[in-house]
Amino acid sequence: MPNIAVVWDFDGTLSPHDSTTKVVEILSAGRGDDFWMTVKALRGDQRKPEWRHVLASDAPIWMYALSRMAFAKRIPLNTEFFGNFVKPHISLYPNVLAFLRRLMLLERRAIFKETDLRIHFFIITAGLKNLVEILFPRNLIKWTFGCRYEINAHEGDQNNPESIPVFCMDETMKTRSLFEISKGSFEDRNKSVNIRVPEEARWVPFRNMIYVGDGDTDIPSLSLVRSQGGLGIAVYDPNKPKSEVDRRLKQMRLDKRADLITPANFSVSGELFGFLQNRCIQIAQRYRAEQSV
Repeated sequence: MPNIAVVWDFDGTLSPHDSTTKVVEILSAGRGDDFWMTVKALRGDQRKPEWRHVLASDAPIWMYALSRMAFAKRIPLNTEFFGNFVKPHISLYPNVLAFLRRLMLLERRAIFKETDLRIHFFIITAGLKNLVEILFPRNLIKWTFGCRYEINAHEGDQNNPESIPVFCMDETMKTRSLFEISKGSFEDRNKSVNIRVPEEARWVPFRNMIYVGDGDTDIPSLSLVRSQGGLGIAVYDPNKPKSEVDRRLKQMRLDKRADLITPANFSVSGELFGFLQNRCIQIAQRYRAEQSV
């Protein structure tokens, strides 16, 4: 059965919020800026640049710092905590859920039934997987990749749970996640992502993939998908000042990193929906043409 994968970033793409900062603010009584300044200092931003100096990755630093903050308050960074205390402070862009459901309705069209083509949504986030997952109805998102904790409560000290970082997402791991989607290893751990899989045998070939992101951390993923025949889309918050948007997207435009740069407008009459719909139909038409040969 052939598949189409529409892969979304989360923060700034499906939501105007920075979901991890919301967690930090709840645990630190609103001092999110102080937290990220500390992370940047530990990463090495204040050092004088030298040829042998490479900045550390953000994710291991902030995940460890956040786990220590939660441990001090005896709070486990788990789905229950995210659902009760963080979820109410995070919203999706207007109409996101209706947008996704409407796009999935393309499967009811004759051309999709003829080719047995299915549309699936994935999220690859540098934020917290367990938090992002609870913001969507079950079964709407095929799989979510993101940073993750496991909770360890020591024997005899059950009221002092420790959140252990077990998976850190960065730009490189985002591209690995794309290969996990393409090869189908995300749902079958017996399929190693490191094993070569011919294009025709993949769960979804890259040419059937669309990646949607909003910033610098998405550039490697946009480049990978586009280099393999898929499409890359960059979105921006339409409520942000134009000067800020232009500054963030200037290099992406100059380097032609995306096939479309458009506002994060999830109206079914908007440019984003029309572009995605047309691409999915185009893929279905390709399969029908190949079947008729």
